[in-house]
Amino acid sequence: MTRISTFSQGQALVTQMLRNQEYLRHEQTRVATGKNGDNLKDIARDANVLLSSRSVSARTESYMSANRELAVRMELQNNALGGIAGIADEFRNDLIKTVNLNSGVGLIDKMTDHMDRLVNLLNTTLNGKYIFSGSRTDVSPINVSTTADLLALANTSDAFDNNAIKLTQRLDESRSIEHGQLANEIAEPLLDGIRRIQQFANGTLPTGAGAYAPAGAFTDPLSENQINFLVNEFSVALNAIETARSAEQVNGIHMSTVQNQLELQAKELSFLDIFTAEIENVDIAEAVANLKSGESALQASLSVIARLGRLSLLDFI
Repeated sequence: MTRISTFSQGQALVTQMLRNQEYLRHEQTRVATGKNGDNLKDIARDANVLLSSRSVSARTESYMSANRELAVRMELQNNALGGIAGIADEFRNDLIKTVNLNSGVGLIDKMTDHMDRLVNLLNTTLNGKYIFSGSRTDVSPINVSTTADLLALANTSDAFDNNAIKLTQRLDESRSIEHGQLANEIAEPLLDGIRRIQQFANGTLPTGAGAYAPAGAFTDPLSENQINFLVNEFSVALNAIETARSAEQVNGIHMSTVQNQLELQAKELSFLDIFTAEIENVDIAEAVANLKSGESALQASLSVIARLGRLSLLDFI
């Protein structure tokens, strides 16, 4: 019994049916995964753009991670700098109060307390590394811990072991920031002021204080030369405050810069995520519609092939 359909017609129908099967499989995968393809071959037209977008995202995320760590460091630095500036304020107030009360009682004890707190703040660490030591992060930036140690030095500057290299960090591909603060730059005026009071009390005239002889322990009431010496030290205290506050302000500016950079990079990542998603991700509504269309097309193909397989000339006689 001779079939109506020819061999070539049958092959064409089978080929179309296989195409419909492949189309349906592709749409099923898209709906199941939410992606336009399993690999870059499936999105060959946009592959280069996608790879570039992923590369930029990876670099941005790397910079953001480093910048978050830097923000933590600068917050810690800010707290320490604020503490140092606070000690400088107290130092000046102690001098004023001593003169106003006309009594040296307790002044040296206060200097000792200031010294202890200052040393602790300068020895601030993050992950075991000293933050005020320049690039010598494994070395304490200050080598004295008591006023006795301080008085034993030839110069106040000898108390510092940090180097002069301020730490820097790249914020992105084109911007860097010098964020490091050095112990000697932020605290030497304050430490020198404390040392000068201690020197005078121990009977040694500090540099430039020859007019206030004789030096000696502060009394109650104060002698005229002691009052004059303490009044002269007001300017030393003001310099210590200005130095510490200036460092705190610079650090605050850098903190703002880092925060702004993080916000900008977060926006960049958000944009890149959306951009990448438009390439990789499917429109679910469209994919579902295509899936239904593919199912209908495959069903129709199979139905036609089945019907043609049953036809013969007898059906038309």
